[in-house]
Amino acid sequence: MPQSLKPKSIKLLHYEEKKDDKRIFRQGVTLIEYEGQPSKIIQWSQLVEGDPFGEHETTYRINYGSESILRSFKVKYLGREGDKHRVLIKEGVSGCGTKTKRIENKELLVPDKLYQPYPLQQKSEEGKDPNPIECEICKAIVSVLCGLLAEGVAESVACDEACGEVCLIFIEDPVIYGICVVICIPSCDELLQLIISLGVATACGLGGEYLCQKAGLCC
Repeated sequence: MPQSLKPKSIKLLHYEEKKDDKRIFRQGVTLIEYEGQPSKIIQWSQLVEGDPFGEHETTYRINYGSESILRSFKVKYLGREGDKHRVLIKEGVSGCGTKTKRIENKELLVPDKLYQPYPLQQKSEEGKDPNPIECEICKAIVSVLCGLLAEGVAESVACDEACGEVCLIFIEDPVIYGICVVICIPSCDELLQLIISLGVATACGLGGEYLCQKAGLCC
């Protein structure tokens, strides 16, 4: 199994936001610190043009290491359902890293707390527990990955497919979306090896909470 990806902390080092009647521009710097691995610094910006609760276009630029990623989504807000928001991605490009896939007319349910950035929790004791953001991403990966494996998707492409779907859940929150684009594939690779070692039916029956704890991505 690959070396553990257990994070010590995720910190929002810089954040700024500018708004006018038709645009919201956000940019920031996020630091991910790992145990036994180099830290990752993510520089990101998000531009939302239009009505966030109507028709709007969201554009991201994400830089980390030598990678520079540009993503754009045309989105239509469909309404609130309980503690979630239903949105339609009319068109866009999903995927993590340099691997991309065009999407059209895909509906998503986005949790209420992800509809705008919120302060990240700072850990008082480094290394005690993984950050809850990484845990939420992990559980989303398990849910999608198990579904794909049950459908017979090949293990060699399962993580590319899973991460293309998982990160879309977070597109309205620039902090979490940027983190997801960077960490999803390596996290998914580790989870996939864990699922294979336990057996797909057994592992997926245990659920995301258990698997993410075993992978060190949830406390």
